Amino acid sequence: MTVLLKAPGGASGPEARGFTLVELVMTLVIIAILAVFAVSRMDFKSGFDERAYHDRLKAGVQFARKVAVAQRRYVCVAAAANVVTFTIDANVPESTSTPFGGTCPFAGALALPTPDTSCGGAGNAICVPSGVTLTPSVASFQFDARGGASATVTLASTGQPTITVEQETGYVH
Repeated sequence: MTVLLKAPGGASGPEARGFTLVELVMTLVIIAILAVFAVSRMDFKSGFDERAYHDRLKAGVQFARKVAVAQRRYVCVAAAANVVTFTIDANVPESTSTPFGGTCPFAGALALPTPDTSCGGAGNAICVPSGVTLTPSVASFQFDARGGASATVTLASTGQPTITVEQETGYVH
């Protein structure tokens, strides 16, 4: 079977051009194979997960700073390979002899406004999703009652902009 495309002027016969059914089917098969491989390489969900994690982490660090100022307490952010936890000191800064203890000895969990459901119910943690790597410049840092941080910190996660915490002002960007 031959599919004919009419030549200019409506001619038919030897000057008519066309494709055979086999040629059309083979073209469609090749396009289908290429489409299967192209679509399988497009992982849309991981991009959304990476961005959602980045936004949750940035919001959590900003929240920790705001709580430190509002409640006049030291708030600690501890970043590990798979989880970031937030704790708050029960005592006012004036009762501690050393500001920024550095080890995050606080016993009280800082409850986040929206708990991360992937952390197994921990209300003071943000878990790193699979496929994402978190690389903090320091393992833990603290915010003081004026909002300043104990160190300049960068939190780099896979495929997302770096989150930076300025030491003097505690500004998170």
